[in-house]
Amino acid sequence: MKIKDEHFAYLKTEIDAVLAKYPNMADEYENGRFHNAHKTKDLQTRFCFDILFGAGISKWVCDTLYPYMTDEHLLTALKRICPKVTRKFA
Repeated sequence: MKIKDEHFAYLKTEIDAVLAKYPNMADEYENGRFHNAHKTKDLQTRFCFDILFGAGISKWVCDTLYPYMTDEHLLTALKRICPKVTRKFA
């Protein structure tokens, strides 16, 4: 995983805050109760990046992480932080 320890810690803190504020979010996603659920091919990726966007740190991600990371690296970090979701809808 290509992310500096201090950046991972900050990312985890911000993501955990979103998850604490919306404790049923994983269940909502697993059951397709989100915008354009029927069009989502990779539920885990959608979930991770939606939470990241919800954390309101997009500028920090662009300014701090993207100079040395790609979306693939970021997704790896997000998957370690975010709960695993499994599609339960058609």
